[in-house]
Amino acid sequence: MVAAAGVVVLMVGVLTLKLAQLQVYDSSNLAALARANTVHRTVLEADRGIIYDRHGVALVQNTPVWNLQVVPANLPTDARERAAELATLARLVGQPEDRSEASLVIADPFSPARIGADLTEAQVLAVTERLPSLPGASIAHHAVRTYTDPLTFGHLVGYVGPLDDTDLQRLKPLGYQPDEVVGKVGVEAGLESVLRGTDGWADVVVDARGQIVKTIAMQPPVAGHAVYLTIDASLQVATSHALAAGLSRDGKTAGASVVIDPQSGEVLALVSLPGYDTNLFIHGISQAAYNGLLTNPDRPLLNRAIAGQYAPGSTFKMVTAIAGLQEGKITPQTMLGCPSYLNYGGWIYHNWATYNLGYMNVAKALAVSCDTFFYQVAAMVGDVTLARYARAFGFGQAKDLEMPGVESGLVPDRIWKQLTCGVPDLNSDACRWTLGDTITFGIGQSALLTTPLNQAVYVAALANGGFVLQPTLVHLVRDASGRVTATQQRRVVGTVPASADNLQAVREGMREEINRPYNMNYWFRAAGVPADGGGKTGTAQWGGSGLNTPTHAWFVFFAPFAQPDIAMSVFVEGGELSEVEAAPIGVDIMQFNLNNHAAIRSATPLPPA
Repeated sequence: MVAAAGVVVLMVGVLTLKLAQLQVYDSSNLAALARANTVHRTVLEADRGIIYDRHGVALVQNTPVWNLQVVPANLPTDARERAAELATLARLVGQPEDRSEASLVIADPFSPARIGADLTEAQVLAVTERLPSLPGASIAHHAVRTYTDPLTFGHLVGYVGPLDDTDLQRLKPLGYQPDEVVGKVGVEAGLESVLRGTDGWADVVVDARGQIVKTIAMQPPVAGHAVYLTIDASLQVATSHALAAGLSRDGKTAGASVVIDPQSGEVLALVSLPGYDTNLFIHGISQAAYNGLLTNPDRPLLNRAIAGQYAPGSTFKMVTAIAGLQEGKITPQTMLGCPSYLNYGGWIYHNWATYNLGYMNVAKALAVSCDTFFYQVAAMVGDVTLARYARAFGFGQAKDLEMPGVESGLVPDRIWKQLTCGVPDLNSDACRWTLGDTITFGIGQSALLTTPLNQAVYVAALANGGFVLQPTLVHLVRDASGRVTATQQRRVVGTVPASADNLQAVREGMREEINRPYNMNYWFRAAGVPADGGGKTGTAQWGGSGLNTPTHAWFVFFAPFAQPDIAMSVFVEGGELSEVEAAPIGVDIMQFNLNNHAAIRSATPLPPA
């Protein structure tokens, strides 16, 4: 009896101690657990910042859509009931059951996770009717991007897409959620940190079915910053139309054009054709459609304006001219012959003309684009010096533009050739730099590569007196309250090592090329555009062998001659005659610029109401 009483006393003591522990020591933890059953913190998504042109024309919109979402912790605990509800939800939104389950595995148990794609109006009605019998499920709306005129602005603006595994691993420490989107290409990717807003949160009380009863605390979201690009939307459209019309006229399918302000470095238009519909990626592009883009021989996903790398051909001759002048190998008055060919070490190097054009100075050599004149200058200068001047103009250097994927091109010389020849014997023919490499380098061939963006920066430097500018796509940035947080700043990243007189001699050659008596002047007269500026065409060989090689067509241009405020590059992939295929496109762009000059350069408006 005494033993039994002792056991009872012991048990009561243990229970008392346990109760004291629960009440005194574990009360805060238990209270938190109790609150977790009824109070959930939900993420309030911030709207992504809008992208405008320089005048406030919206290039993208945030369009509201509806989604089905589930709080995993509020789903039935019984495995069979849980599976049945997920099957019902999957059927309602048209998603495979296994994908619905998989999307919840990585989700926060107490935060809503989206199920399926955006809902149609019919799906919203169907889901709404069933919600009372679907614990943990609800309908919420969020904003998705809709792009304006994606075939014209797509390569420039880019698009957003769901986080993949790599994105999530990189961005999760920054607060990104698994079902968020991130900029993939274009300005959307390059300015991700500016455009993405700051998510808010709400502590909400939910009932047993997972439906929100009330909100007890919240931090509202802050929308992303609005970005005003340097682009003029009307000039972008006009450039795209001029390029497309020129390509169609000559039976070509791909090209690019970049228009830049040579005084500020602001990019006024940046076009790559063919384009593609970036809106296809917003709601999930089909595998068939994506494969179609990947296998299209015209490579619509390639942004040729910043990532297409091609030989510049004769548009490079201004670099060779500057190198020859500045190094004292020639003067503006030096007369050199322009025969139909030259013989170097038994190898014949042809001019474009099959007849002798006679003696000429550097300005006329640029105007008539005499290859044999510039073979001689390049041989005098040498490859290492020529490469140095090319790099001074920005060749071979990727521009720090506000979007990913900008390529640098390539400036070759004897050191590069030895490093890349691919054979162990550096004295072999494959590794030895030859005089032929040098003279073809001098006319923009050899292994020299550039991009339409680099070409625009290069001609801008010729226009503005030798300043290599950092190109920019951002005119200004405003925060959610409309306050300006950043403005475009002119940034000089290099200065061409050339005297004003030598630059002027080269510019004079560019002016002569587009004026009478040279045939290029025809396009300006036909369009009624004053030939007040400087231009240079280039038909660049690539691939093939011997004289029968495929070509690309270039035209670079700046205007007005005295005080330039526009510089451009035009590129026609597969173009066969630059003065017939590329130059007319540039003249059409210039015609639009002249007709709309004041509007293009007008002040940036106040933020939209």
